[in-house]
Amino acid sequence: MFTIVDFQDFVEQQLHHNRNKSLFYEGANGRVLLSPSKESKYIFNYVARDISYFLQSAYSNGTIRQLITYISDKTIKLFIEANQYLDFSFQDKYQLQKIYSKLMERVFTLSKQIEMTDAEIEKLFYAHYKSLQLFLLHSNGSAICYKYKEKPHVFDVKCAEYSPEFQMELLNIELSTIKEPVLDIGCGKQANLVHYLKKNGVEAYGMDRDVQTTNDVGKMNWLESSFVPNAWGTIISHMAFSNHFKHHHLRADGNVEKYAKTYMNILHSLKREGRFIYAPNLSFMEDVLISSTDGYHVETNELCTQVMRVF
Repeated sequence: MFTIVDFQDFVEQQLHHNRNKSLFYEGANGRVLLSPSKESKYIFNYVARDISYFLQSAYSNGTIRQLITYISDKTIKLFIEANQYLDFSFQDKYQLQKIYSKLMERVFTLSKQIEMTDAEIEKLFYAHYKSLQLFLLHSNGSAICYKYKEKPHVFDVKCAEYSPEFQMELLNIELSTIKEPVLDIGCGKQANLVHYLKKNGVEAYGMDRDVQTTNDVGKMNWLESSFVPNAWGTIISHMAFSNHFKHHHLRADGNVEKYAKTYMNILHSLKREGRFIYAPNLSFMEDVLISSTDGYHVETNELCTQVMRVF
C-alpha cells in the first residue's frame, strides 16, 4: 500500500537523483539532462495501481492539496539552493502548484493502467521538465536561466550564514548603542544574528524566505512585505537585500525599480534617528535613492552603509 511517507520518500529520491543537474542543458538529441530515476521507473512500472489508489484517496479526502504544496515547496527550495538570486513571488509559487497539480492528474490517469511503459514514463517526465523550464523563464527571466544551457551541471553560487559576532564587527554595530526594535532582513535559515541580539537583551526580529516561522522570525519575501512607517529603530541586512539589489542592477532584465521602491519603503519604516545598516554598499545608486527624499544621512565605507533618518 502506497502511503504519504512513501510519496515523500519518492519525491526526495527523485529530486536527489537530479540534484546539481542543469534543467536547461540539452543533449545533441534535444533531450533535457534531467530524467526519472531507476527507483521512480520501478515504482511506476510495478506499483502503479497502488499509486492510483493512493491518489484517488487523496483527491477524495482533500489531502491532494497537501501533497502538491509539499512537492512545490521542495522544488522551490532546490532552485534557491542552486542559485540564491532566483526569486519567487506568491503568484509564482501558485503557478508552480498548478504545474504539479496537472502532473498529479496525468500520473493518476496513467497509473490506472495495468502497466506503464518506459516510453510513457519518459514522456511524462520530459513534459514536466519542459514545464519547469517555462516556469523559471517566466518567473526569473531569460538572462539568469539561459546561463544554465551552457553546461550539464549547475554552477556554484556561494551563499553562507555568518556568525553574529562577525556581522556585528563588519557592520560596526555596538550592543550598547543599537536602537530598538531591530529587524534583520534576510536573517538566514538559522537567524543567527536575531538570536544573538535577543540573548543580549535586544528586542530583535528577522525575516527570510527560508526560515521556520516563530514569534520572532517570519518566512517571507522582502519584495512582498509591508514595511510600516516609523516602526524600526534599526534595520540590518548583511549580504542580503543590497546584494540582491546589486545583482538586479547588473542584470539586463533585472527588477531594479521594484528593489528601489522597497529600499525607500525600508527607509520610511525607520524611527527618528533609526538606522538601516547593510552590506555590500549601494554606492552606484545611493546618491540617486537618497536624493529622492529628505531627512536621511548616509555614511558609506568600502564594505557597508549606514543610512540614518535625521527627522
